Amino acid sequence: MTNPLNTLTGRLVLVTIMAVLLSYTVAFFIYANERGAALRRAAETAVIERVAYTAERLRETPSSQRAFMAETIRDFSIRYSVDETPSITASSPSGPGARVSRAVAQRIGGDVRGSSRTVEAPSRRWRVLRDGPPGEGREFGHRERRDDAGEGPMVRSTEVSLSVQLDNATWLNARARLPGPRPAPFSVLVGALVSIIAVGIGAALISRQIGRPLADLANAARALGSGQANVSAPVSGPDDVRRASTAFNAMAERLGRQLNRQRQMLWALSHDLRTPITAIRLRAELIEDEATRQRLLGSVEEMERLTEQALSLARAGASEEARSTVDLAEIARTLCGELQDMGVNATADAPQAVMAECRPSELARAMRNLAENAAKYGGGGMMRVYRSPANEVVVEVSDDGPGVAPDQLSKLAAPFFRADDARSEANGAGLGLAIAQAIAEAHGGRLVLENRIPRGFSAKLVLPG
Repeated sequence: MTNPLNTLTGRLVLVTIMAVLLSYTVAFFIYANERGAALRRAAETAVIERVAYTAERLRETPSSQRAFMAETIRDFSIRYSVDETPSITASSPSGPGARVSRAVAQRIGGDVRGSSRTVEAPSRRWRVLRDGPPGEGREFGHRERRDDAGEGPMVRSTEVSLSVQLDNATWLNARARLPGPRPAPFSVLVGALVSIIAVGIGAALISRQIGRPLADLANAARALGSGQANVSAPVSGPDDVRRASTAFNAMAERLGRQLNRQRQMLWALSHDLRTPITAIRLRAELIEDEATRQRLLGSVEEMERLTEQALSLARAGASEEARSTVDLAEIARTLCGELQDMGVNATADAPQAVMAECRPSELARAMRNLAENAAKYGGGGMMRVYRSPANEVVVEVSDDGPGVAPDQLSKLAAPFFRADDARSEANGAGLGLAIAQAIAEAHGGRLVLENRIPRGFSAKLVLPG
């Protein structure tokens, strides 16, 4: 199964979504930071104004009534008390408490001290939902009995303590809660999710408009490479892809014309060469001297074999034979049986059916060449047909011969090349492997040649599954 991330559509969608997600993440953190800072400033300003207002009113109140008046003040987030000593002995040098105390001092004057700390307490929103809003049977200052099972989620907040000097004998002590970090609004998260989905769908549609014509172009190129005639790619998609498809179609048409001319030339050449060779054979048969006649006939047979192999190489992969799905294991067994009847040492090890789409006659020719090479140069060949772990069809012919020098392996499939040493002792034109390679490439496959360990040689026709 193809990994969707290996396709153009998958990668474009992934990159687009990752870019949008990254931008939303950065924007979210910036927004959350600015939102939290704005909420903290607003909360501090509210505490400053309310504490300053309360202190001013208490300064105008007689000393004997200040404590009672402070107890009667109902403030949702601030608790007041009037005492003879301040609850804060020294102001904090920095933090929310220091900022609030300095602002209160600037407003009303006098000695104002402040400090702050981070505390964890049950969510105020949860308490309001549980107990009802103020004024419905309870007051803001009313304290409920703590019940660990019903306190709700704990949240972090900042507690600011202030001590404001009212006169030489009394201090106003206040304790306020500033809101802690708040989660982002649900609408922001929903908006981000909807945006990511919309952008992903848009990227998928755009990449599909580009990817489908490219896939058609790749399929047409693969078909052309496998030897199919009259191949063309649909001209669709963006202008750049349309130009590429149009250029490919023009190239395929030119290649088709050239291949047709080549085939016609080869067929004419085949006819023209056979006629003089046949004439030479007839004249050689009339020679009375036996030794001379045999030498001449041997040369004629070599010319005939070389001509046929050269024409076979030129025609390899250019056959007009229709493709069909066949059992290569059955072809291997039949082929090896025919070769054994001709005295060629070739055996088949292909007990299980291996189906493949190919040109049967062409592929049988390539398999025959490999088997004959193994018998000629290695003393005998074993033909195996199987599927590789990559689901490719493999036709392997191996022998126990001397093998080939490592530096000559890459040259073996070159036309008219014959390796030195033991493998060159037999006669041959050096075209068998070149023909097999051309046929394999025309089927979209490859020919793999390698030495066996400790001895022997292996030739593999590897075809797409």
